[in-house]
Amino acid sequence: MSALRRQGVAAGILTVAVGLSVRFPITNVSSLLGEIGVGYDLSQTGLAVLSTIPVLLFALAAPLAPLIVARLGLARSLALLLAVLACATLLRPLAPATLFVGAVLVGASIALLGILAPQIIRRALAARGGFWTGVYTASFGLSAATGAALSVPLFHVLDNRIGPALSAWGVPLLIALALSLVFGRRIDAGGSGGAPAEPSTGASILHARGLWPVTGFFACQALLYFSMTAWLPTIALDRGATPSQAGLLLAWMSIAGLPASLFAPMLASRRGWRTPILVATALLGTASLLCLAIAPLELMTLVVAVLGIALSSAFGLSVVLIVFTAPSAARTAAFSAVSQGVGYGFAAAGPLVPGLLVGAGIGWPAVIAMLACIAAAEIGFGIASSRASLAVERAE
Repeated sequence: MSALRRQGVAAGILTVAVGLSVRFPITNVSSLLGEIGVGYDLSQTGLAVLSTIPVLLFALAAPLAPLIVARLGLARSLALLLAVLACATLLRPLAPATLFVGAVLVGASIALLGILAPQIIRRALAARGGFWTGVYTASFGLSAATGAALSVPLFHVLDNRIGPALSAWGVPLLIALALSLVFGRRIDAGGSGGAPAEPSTGASILHARGLWPVTGFFACQALLYFSMTAWLPTIALDRGATPSQAGLLLAWMSIAGLPASLFAPMLASRRGWRTPILVATALLGTASLLCLAIAPLELMTLVVAVLGIALSSAFGLSVVLIVFTAPSAARTAAFSAVSQGVGYGFAAAGPLVPGLLVGAGIGWPAVIAMLACIAAAEIGFGIASSRASLAVERAE
């Protein structure tokens, strides 16, 4: 097997390993939010803050990604971040204080891993960038679904002990860490160990073509995703669902979106399909959120499935836009850091603001209608992003 082939295989394995690692540490907390409140004596506000911390860290930690890669190289950066994520997940249930400290470390490590994933694809898998972006986002969705679906059953298996039920999720992260140690060196093959060099253009990444439309699209889809991840079970409970049904609805949202998370990026890698699929995804998200605001419990399964398709497609498309709009492979981490950092900063309002609004007496239908307006804003950002990405591709 040639060195280039070995690098591609290693990059594919690591892309899947990262995708499978970066959502269940969040969705398992969402599914057990009520039990966490009881077990650690947290108020509704405390739970809202706990849900918000990881998303806020997605924004605050983002600028560190290019610096870490430049200092350690892509492979060692991945290993370090997976080690931090595993340790934080294992140790955060020890006490209320470590629960919040762990949330900080989990959010920071997940943010940086998510920023580096597009660079893995752009560096070693660019020839099939759409396909591997789809694989990454599909594994991302599978991670979210696994955390949502298995958290409550695991909690019961472990005698309803919330600490062990949370720390048990560190085990698959240790497996991902082992994979990064085995295969990581191959993705840096042929390089110096740091970020690949490129000729200096004198231009700041902040002036890169398409950066801000891509950031806007990423911000909208991330806010919607984290709003639903944090509050969909609560919305379902408010409609009369049981706790198990509510957790399964969150899992169903991710499962229903898995095919879309795989195929939407593949379709968007075709230039003629990119703009139409971006617009269609935004319209589907808007419509499904409006239905979620008024649909009876009997239709919740169908509505959540459509919403899952829209949200999963939007996330996959946002990663595609980063991969294809970044000015070069070497600058993908910087482009990704800005778009995801600023985007997640906006998205941090997703878990927090709906909870505060409901706590102030505003009903869930009105809050969800506000979220539908954000979904509609994706249309403009999507069209502008698509045009910029196509211009970058033509220039290469």
